[in-house]
Parts: sequence; structure tokens; C-alpha cells
Amino acid sequence: MAGAAPNKKQPNGTSPTAANIPFASTTAAANDGNSKSIRKNPPLRGLFALVLLLLAIRQAHVFLTRAYTIRLEAIKEYGLIIHEFDPYFNFRAATYLFDHVYGTLNGGHGYGWVRGWKMFCEWFDYKVWYPLGRPVGTTIYPGMQVTAVWLTKCWLPIWFGLNEKFGGFFSVIGFFFDDSVSGVKKKMVTKSARKVSAYFQASNDPIMSAVASLMHNMGMKWKEMSLNDVCCLMPAWFGALTTLVTGFLALECSAHFCYDHGNKFGTVFDDLPFIGYYIRKITTPIRKKLTYYSGLDITTNTNKSSSSLQTASLFSMLATMFFMSIIPAHLMRSVGGGFDNESVAVFAMTLVFYCWTRALRGGTSGAKAEDDCVHVVEGEDNVGAYIREKQDQGFKLSSRTRAAVFYGCVTGIAYFYMVMSWGGYVFVINLVGAHAG
Repeated sequence: MAGAAPNKKQPNGTSPTAANIPFASTTAAANDGNSKSIRKNPPLRGLFALVLLLLAIRQAHVFLTRAYTIRLEAIKEYGLIIHEFDPYFNFRAATYLFDHVYGTLNGGHGYGWVRGWKMFCEWFDYKVWYPLGRPVGTTIYPGMQVTAVWLTKCWLPIWFGLNEKFGGFFSVIGFFFDDSVSGVKKKMVTKSARKVSAYFQASNDPIMSAVASLMHNMGMKWKEMSLNDVCCLMPAWFGALTTLVTGFLALECSAHFCYDHGNKFGTVFDDLPFIGYYIRKITTPIRKKLTYYSGLDITTNTNKSSSSLQTASLFSMLATMFFMSIIPAHLMRSVGGGFDNESVAVFAMTLVFYCWTRALRGGTSGAKAEDDCVHVVEGEDNVGAYIREKQDQGFKLSSRTRAAVFYGCVTGIAYFYMVMSWGGYVFVINLVGAHAG
């Protein structure tokens, strides 16, 4: 590739092409100073890597399940009711939007999204701030209300239909509808998908009408939850999703991609003066043996990879998900029944941060690790080194650039959702700007 820097050696004399991902290449040399080749024991290394990845996925599923069920304690004790004053106002606004889009108005089928949204934005509520009243549509952040209506009438019926028809993957992550706690499925209303298609057609929603017609042709049922139940469970759903996205953020930030200063696995004691020297001296041989026979990047040497599935990164992701699932600051804003802006906005905030950091990495699909790496020289401008080494030619963009553009666009969409959901969006754009600076 034009402008590529020569292949450099690490301080320990090993090649920078060895990937430290769990599914490590069977043709790369071990990056721990050992002269042996990974080729000599590929089955054992592949088995350990597979076990590590499966255990990480399993433990992540446990944390997500616990993050969701712990937020349903209020619903388990008091039922599916809205708590506190602000959530009640937010629910009233969601009901107004629902009635005008898909509800009982205009002959029982609403006005559709275009006209219903316009009426919501022009809504002046005379029942609040008496005797002045309040222009609700222009003084709230409607992202949460739009999400509640969309989930109730669009996404959840499709999800329930797919889950009943196919099961499988949908059943694995079906802990979002734990009947033992919330009793959601017992209160669902089953409708004919054909009648629902005609209903959407009358509501000026041809897209959902086509989806309902397709579900009817596939023999799938249309099941709906009430808006109240959706609003009660939304904080718990988004609390679990926030736990997942924060784990992905930790996975991205703790991994090291194609840099001379690679991933170091160890403890904080490794860097302590005097004590750290003896800890490293004692544990390094053990770590090297484990690295060679298990295929995991658990030495203190620097390693290079184009993947975020590195051993230390997976552990960081799981630890982050554990703390995020139970941390009180987030727990109090995502309790079932607490239909407030922060329950959705924290998810949007963490999604912005993850997509932003992912966009900075770019992509490496279809390229060799040594070709797509950026070799940073100490004292040099990292951005300048990147431009000199990885340049796009004409209209032919590298995989790194294409991935950066894609995740950059997703970051913008996530930030737009954040702005719609909560007034704290200014903190997000300030932090992204500070990080970019």
C-alpha cells in the first residue's frame, strides 16, 4: 500500500504481526519472546479461545438479565404503575401522542405520524401551570414519548411475532419480558394481522401496513402491549441496554489496535516501584506459558491486533457491565415505573460515546494486520504518522475510512436521539469536542 511504513520490530525483538485476539491466527509467531510457533498447537489454542469467548458471552448475558430483573423490584411489589410526578406527566404526553397517531381519535385509527406529530407539537395544555397553561409540544424533549409509541405499535408486535414463530435467538434474549416478575404476556392483546394492516392503512402508515400484511402472509400473530405497560417497563429495558453499550465502550477503549504500545495484561501492582518489579519477575514466566498454551494475550509484552476481542478487553467489558448493572446513580434513574427522560437519555449518551470511539478506530476488514497498522514513533505526531502511512487514493477509500464514516454517521444519529431525549445533551457534545481537541 502506498506510503506504508516499513515493518518495525518491537523492543523485545518480535514481529508486530502477531494478533492477540482470542481466535489468534495459527500462522503468526507468538509475541511473548518465545521462539516456538503457534502452529505447533493450534487445536488447544483454538479451544481455549472459543471457551473464553463463550464464557464471556454467557457472563454478559447473566449481567444483562440481572440488570433487568433488579430494576423490576418496584413493579414486582406495586404492579405496572407509573411512579412519581414527572413520570406521570411524561406518560400523559405519551398518551396524547399515541391517541393522535394511532389512538382513538379520527374514527378510531388516529391521524398517522405526520399529522399526529404536528398536532403534538402544537399542543397547548390548559390543565397544567394553571391559569397560564403550557405549550407542551415545544417545551419538552419528546424522544421518550416517540420511543414509547413506536415500541407499542410498531416494534414490539413484530418482536413478539418473530419470537413466537421462530424462537431461537429471540428466545435467548427474551429476558426483557420476564413473566415471573412483570406478568406482561398475560395482559397482551392478540389481533388479526390482516385487520391491523387495514388499520395502519387507514392511519396513513403504508410501511407498517405492509409489515402487518407480510406477518399475516407468514402466519404470524399480532400481539400488543398497552402503552401503560410499555412505559412502565421502558426504564428497565433501557437500563439493560445501557449496561450492554457501556460494556462495548469498555471493550473498545481497553483494546489496543495496531500500535507499538499494545495491550498489557496485569494488575495495578505491576507498575508499583520496587514491588512491581518482583511481581513481574515472578509472574512473567507463568504468563508466558499460559499465553503459549492457551492462546490468550496475558503476558506483559505489547501485542498488536485489529480486533477488540482481546483477553484483557473482554475482562474489562465484563467488569464494566457488572458495575453498570448495579451502580446506584444509574439504578435510581432506570427503575421500572420511573418513566423519566434520564432512563432513555443515559442509553443514548453511552451509545454516542461508543460509536464515537469506534469511529476513531476505523476498520480492518480485508487487510492484513501489518498493512493496516499504524506504527507510532515516540515524539512524532500520531495523526501525521497515520496520514503518511494510510492514505486514500482518489475515490478508492480504505476499509478504515469507510468504517470511520459509517460509525461517524451512527454517532450523529445517536446524538440526535440524545438531543431529543434530555437537556443534558450539551454535556455530551462538550465531552466529544474536548476529546477531539
